[in-house]
This record gives sequence, structure tokens and C-alpha cells, in this order.
Amino acid sequence: MALPKQKIVVRPESEPRLSEFAQKLLRRADATGVLPTPLDRLFEIAKVTNIAELPDESFLRTLSDKAKGIFKSAKQKLRGIADLRQRATYIPRDSNPARERFVRAHELGHQVIPWHDIDPTYLDNSESLSPDAKATFEQEANFFGAEIIFQGPGFRTLARDYQPSFDAVFVLSDQHAASKQSTAWRFVEEQDEAVALMQYYPGNAIDENGNYVLNLWRAVGSPTFTQRYAGIDIPRTLRTGDAWVAARDIERTCDGTDKLFVDGREVTFKWYTWWNGYTLLVLLRHKPRLSVVGEILRS
Repeated sequence: MALPKQKIVVRPESEPRLSEFAQKLLRRADATGVLPTPLDRLFEIAKVTNIAELPDESFLRTLSDKAKGIFKSAKQKLRGIADLRQRATYIPRDSNPARERFVRAHELGHQVIPWHDIDPTYLDNSESLSPDAKATFEQEANFFGAEIIFQGPGFRTLARDYQPSFDAVFVLSDQHAASKQSTAWRFVEEQDEAVALMQYYPGNAIDENGNYVLNLWRAVGSPTFTQRYAGIDIPRTLRTGDAWVAARDIERTCDGTDKLFVDGREVTFKWYTWWNGYTLLVLLRHKPRLSVVGEILRS
């Protein structure tokens, strides 16, 4: 059985326009090619004020009763607000600098994407910041934020200079001051090789043998991977003792080879796994064997 489509994250339909807005803002800020992206400069050029603390009661008094109720109920898990009336964002300090940078980039997206100027206040929490968010505006702000942090085509060039591996992801993560998890996602999207990334989260259940269970949350494939291996049968669950889970137990990256079924036939993939403390990331890579002629030409 192929991977369920609802678990595959896709980019928004407005991707070309969002990329254009992001590249234009980077050029105006003279930030193209500057890594990590100087977000303060982008905020200045966009004439958006970034406030590091969430607003107080005086802010709440400016909201409608409905918006006020949403704010109060979500305050504990709130990561950011884009106040389109005041051209301001309110983002609390985060112990994870890379996550805070993404929230800032995301909220800036709400401010500069023209058609987002409808609801005067956007309240973003952990769920709405997920790359597979149901709300179109949240998905678009996510994509815009990634575009300015990874700088679109520039990241594609850098990513393709590396062979797919978590070591490459970690290097690029440091260069862009981005989380390793979001970098891995973008890295796969931009590859010209057949590469895929899966994320597994621990479940609440323990199976009949006392093994902890990790469940597939989402997956993404490079264009080449999606074209060649759309029918791949990826495990929905992993259990203690599975080779992929070893990275969680020994707290370092692991690698190996495995055979998976693609449309009823077995295909051998190289895999790499990494546990970041709360989710298991699995990188799959398939590079077809060279023909005899190809091997001669490379020798």
C-alpha cells in the first residue's frame, strides 16, 4: 500500500508569487546571499515593528470579543501575533533561537503577503505553525518564512553541492541559523536526486511485546523521488529493535540499507536516521546502479 497522500506535505498553490515577494524583499534589504538572513533588516525595510514580548491588557482592549477570547484561550501556547493594524509582530522569547527566527519570518509573511490583509490579527500557536497546516494563510506564511530564511534558489544550489546525509543537513542548518529539522525538510525538497524524508513521533501505546511504538507523522520526497517511487510502501509504525530506531537509543546518526516495496517490487534504499530528542527523522536515498557503459566512462 502506498504512502497515504494526506501525509505528504505539498507547497501552497501560490508558491510562485510567494517566492517572488520573498526575493523582492531580500533584494530591497540587500540581503541576498547574506547568511544567516538578517531578519532585522527585512523588518526594517518592510516597515514592520518586531516586539519581543506579547502585548498586555491594553492590546486586548483593542480586540473584538471573539479575537479576545481566542487570544486568552491560546495564550499559553502562543508563539506569535501579526497585528496588521499596527504593522507590528509580537513574539515572545524562545529558548530555541532557530525556532524563534522561524516564527519571526512566519509573522513577517502575514504582514507582507498582500491578500493576508483581511483579519486584523493572526494568533499563531504550535499547531498552526505546522508545515501541513490546514489554513491556507498559515501554509503560505510558513512557506514565505522558509523562503527568506533559506533564500530560495540560493539554498537549492548549496544543497545540491552535498551528497544527501544528515551531516550535510547539519552544516546547512548552522549556515542558515535554522533548525535541523526544517533544514532537512528543505534539503530534501530541493534535491535533484531521489531522496525522501519521513518523521516519526512516539505513540502513547506499547505493543503486546512491551515495545514502544513510533508512528509516521509526515513525509516529503524530492521531485525525482516522487516521480519514480510514488507507490513506495513506507512503514507506518516503528518499534523498539527496528534498525531505524537505533538512532534514538544510541543518540547519534545511523545508516544502513533496506529493501522496501515499490508497486509490488523490491527496491534497495540507503537510509540515514537521526533522533532530535522528540522525533525520529529518516532520510531515504536511492541512486540507481550505473550501466556498464556508465561505469567504464567514470573509471
